[in-house]
Amino acid sequence: MFAFATNSNFLRFFWRIALGLSICNVVLTRITKRCITIEEHLLKQMPWTPHCLHYPGKGPYANCNITDLSTDLSQVGFEVRTLCVFGDITSIPAKAFSHLPSLEVLHIDGIRLERVQAGAFEGLPNLKYLSMLFSDDLYRLVKMDNRSFAGLNNLEELSLTGLMLLNGSSGIFDPLVSLIRLDIVRTCAQDLGEIFCCISNGMTRLRHLNVEDSEISTIENKGCAGGSMTWPLTALSGVQNLYLIGNNIKSIQANSLNIFQNLSSLFLEFEGKSLGSIWESGVGKVNDLTLKGKVLKKYSTNFKDLCHLVSSLYSQSLSLVYTSIDRLTAEDLKDCGTKLTKLLIQNSKIDNLDFRFWTSKLEMQALQMAYMKLTDAPFCFVANSTMWSLTSLDLTGNSITNIDGDQFACMPFLEQLYLSQNAIKTLQLHAFRGLLRLKILQLDSNKISQLSANDFKNLHALEVLLINDNIIETIETGTFWDQRELRELSFGRLEYVYELHLENIFFEFPPKLQRLSIDAHYGTHIYIGNASPPNGTFALELNGEKLSFADCKSDVLMAVRELKVNCTFFLCENLFMAPYFLNLESFEISGGAERAPLNYATINNLHHLKHLKLAGLNFPNYTESRSAFWNLTQLQTLVMVNCYLSFLTKSMFRDLTSLQLLRLYSDSPLILTDGVFGVLPVLKAFILDRVDFQCSCENGWLLDWADSTEKVQVIYLQKQQCVWHYQKLNFLATMEKLCQTDAQYICYVATASSISLLLSAAVGYRFARWPSLVLFFRLKGWMERRFGRRWNRRRRRMEDDYGEIEEMQYDAFVSFCSQDEAWVLGEMAPRLEDQGNPRLRLCLHNRDFEVGKDIMDNITDSIHNSQCTVCLISRRYLRSDWCGLEMRVATHRQLEEQKHRLILIFLQHISPFELSAFHRLAKLVRSRTYLDWPEDEGDREHFWDRLRRNIAEDSEAS
Repeated sequence: MFAFATNSNFLRFFWRIALGLSICNVVLTRITKRCITIEEHLLKQMPWTPHCLHYPGKGPYANCNITDLSTDLSQVGFEVRTLCVFGDITSIPAKAFSHLPSLEVLHIDGIRLERVQAGAFEGLPNLKYLSMLFSDDLYRLVKMDNRSFAGLNNLEELSLTGLMLLNGSSGIFDPLVSLIRLDIVRTCAQDLGEIFCCISNGMTRLRHLNVEDSEISTIENKGCAGGSMTWPLTALSGVQNLYLIGNNIKSIQANSLNIFQNLSSLFLEFEGKSLGSIWESGVGKVNDLTLKGKVLKKYSTNFKDLCHLVSSLYSQSLSLVYTSIDRLTAEDLKDCGTKLTKLLIQNSKIDNLDFRFWTSKLEMQALQMAYMKLTDAPFCFVANSTMWSLTSLDLTGNSITNIDGDQFACMPFLEQLYLSQNAIKTLQLHAFRGLLRLKILQLDSNKISQLSANDFKNLHALEVLLINDNIIETIETGTFWDQRELRELSFGRLEYVYELHLENIFFEFPPKLQRLSIDAHYGTHIYIGNASPPNGTFALELNGEKLSFADCKSDVLMAVRELKVNCTFFLCENLFMAPYFLNLESFEISGGAERAPLNYATINNLHHLKHLKLAGLNFPNYTESRSAFWNLTQLQTLVMVNCYLSFLTKSMFRDLTSLQLLRLYSDSPLILTDGVFGVLPVLKAFILDRVDFQCSCENGWLLDWADSTEKVQVIYLQKQQCVWHYQKLNFLATMEKLCQTDAQYICYVATASSISLLLSAAVGYRFARWPSLVLFFRLKGWMERRFGRRWNRRRRRMEDDYGEIEEMQYDAFVSFCSQDEAWVLGEMAPRLEDQGNPRLRLCLHNRDFEVGKDIMDNITDSIHNSQCTVCLISRRYLRSDWCGLEMRVATHRQLEEQKHRLILIFLQHISPFELSAFHRLAKLVRSRTYLDWPEDEGDREHFWDRLRRNIAEDSEAS
């Protein structure tokens, strides 16, 4: 019995052994891990993932390239708050993300998605933002069950791109009772009403509705669901922002938009015949109105019709994009009403522009005329000393060549002035006079060649000044001396400025300076002098072929916390400059590779570094690279791009005890020595953008480490190549073929042989064990009868001497499970031992086993000292290992000695199907008579007589 009860245990044991032996075979499952989880402070160093937006403060973040949704998502921890899913997703089943209860942001790239099942997002009580992409370019019909969004009661933003919504599909939005923003992009709908009909009446918190690039051409009110329901719906009355970007609206039915009575903003790409149809739509107040299209050129002679619309809608802001207007004058603008304070025109054409147009709207606060090919901006020269309350002026992307003196004198309240991407060559004297409140001035991407001391004079409130992407030939002393509020300054390129004296152009650094960018281009020697540093810390960006510093121990450099350098030679007295920025926390440098013979190992003096990015530095030729990262105990992220290192060793990384992310890119072959990551105790991510390894077994350890590590995410290892005889081959495939060492081969052969042996043993144990045992005991008996005459003669002499053979101690050994003990002691033992004739001697384990003796010995001796064995079969008996052992010993004795009998008593009815799991017992039942415990009390007396007779016969026969 024991053999059959433990057969399944043996098979389980066999598979454990086989699994242990299979460790010799490298499976590399972690190398192909589908999900990457990263903390927020490491996020910007991670590979970019399409269609994934990462909201600040919503980490940890996880990106999953899915092949099997349920399996791959199991790799994501429950603490993740932002998840981006992409890959081969065809269906989203119910509760697909329920094991991620902390999730707040979910992006799904489902360009192969066919169905979203009911309850797909159940179990996400904290989800606030859901974005789903169904098509990259057009739109697709995907089956969305009515309860697809069930459980998203707290969802606030939903974006659906490329999904074809059908009329009357409002049921899918019913659970979204907290939705604030709904973006529907590239859905197939001719009429906007088809989209409105999908909105659920329960979406009363909806405030932002964006229907973009959806081929909508009309806005009508035809009703919903076959005319059974009309819109506008109650949910639409709360919408504040309605955007119809990328839809050429040609027809608007009267009263079709009368549900929108208090819009904050409305964006229409209108190609209709008359602007009057917008007013007739019934739309109420619109604070910000944006119109795109050429309707003004086609159907109006001037700006007046537009102003009538603005006045009727009480609009405060009017934006025109890609329009053509006949003219714009003060008279045209007069009819725009008193509410209009912002006029934004971009990428448009005005045939007749009178720069006095603003004089009829002195209360205007913001004006944008960007990318309109303006060659001049004489707003103030034509104003006859009229003052304008303008606070923001944007003239980006025009063709303005000069800024004349007092050109903005009529704008004393101006705070923001954008003149980027023009053709400005000179700043005339007093160009910005009168702008005492100006905070932002952008002059980048122009043709300014000279900066003088008077250019920015009296701009006391200036906080941001951008003059980058101008080829600067001269900078006069005191150019920035008057900017005490300056927080950000960017200037260059200093192609002809060979000496830059920061002390002279600032006198003292602006005390609130946070960012300084200098583009020296072909090379400049920078003098800091005795200038006082800013009050706080600041970021410094430097660009140029060669930058050399004097005054390297200046306090200004000590105040720099973030340094970005892009130059071949970064020097202080012919030495690498970086170590002089002793308080750096972030350092990024892009060098000139082989042309710069510098000792970059001195980076190890920057003990406060947390982020380090090295690109194009030539370490091996000019640097003792082994010590380059020593002492950087606070470094958290290390990025190395083409640093021409042949080796990365354990000794190089010995002090990087805080390193969490390592990112590598190398065009030249690279060897990572065994154990290099063993000294990085908190490493979380190892990213290989591109690393051409050598096709050498010296790199083979990396595969084993990547497959076995649990705390480090190894990213893109499967995409890497290795160099072999000037060929580039797949790294993983090549290593598998190349690095079959003798030890690996022996391990493979041993594993295969062991598994085959264990498999054969399991099969033999399952099917051939009992026939083999029967044959063994029969052969043993035959051998004893054939060659055991001496033993038999000795036994007969003993019989003659003593007159009888040694008598057996018990008539029967009773095998039963502990749950049937009460029946044995209360029913069976009294019946057979105290009643009837003859009275029998039973061996009961709980009564007759010798105390202190091994259980196995007790069982064996008791069975051998009994004339027969009685097995009390019940379902609990079949599940008992000890009962199985007792049956096994009794069966062995029966095979060894034909006189010993095995009597089976079934206390319960057990079907042949249940016995089939116990092959030997089923065979015994089929081959011999057994007893059943009768349920009828009248039959039990006969049962006891029959049992006593069978046991007694055994005793008499012996």
